[in-house]
Amino acid sequence: MHEFYSPPSPGIVSLISKGIAQENELSSIAKYDFAIVEREGAAIVGGVTASISFDVLFINNIWVDGHARGRGFGRALIAAAEAEGLRHGAKTGCVDTLSTQAPRFYLSLGYSEFGRLEGWVGGRAVDRIWFKRQLQSQT
Repeated sequence: MHEFYSPPSPGIVSLISKGIAQENELSSIAKYDFAIVEREGAAIVGGVTASISFDVLFINNIWVDGHARGRGFGRALIAAAEAEGLRHGAKTGCVDTLSTQAPRFYLSLGYSEFGRLEGWVGGRAVDRIWFKRQLQSQT
């Protein structure tokens, strides 16, 4: 019997994620999850979530509050995530974005496109784009 959830509850998502993690552990596939936040005083104005597995840093989400954009927080967050990736043995950084979001941002950081899935939203083209780059120590 199948059950359908939309949106899925956090408990269902957690159950599925834990199941995958257990299978990966049995296969000796390690995964390290982390988050980094940017603060102005007590307020969080941005953050990045990422994971490392297969010697790859996967940047999952990056956000900078609208009033804080254009001040280098996004670049600093990516640099911090990449440094954490290097510290844990990652050799490559990988991120995906939509054509309506930040492809130029990732290109400006030295990422190169390696995949694109064309799509449409409300009659306009919106592509999902994957980027990667070799990570290098900044020392």
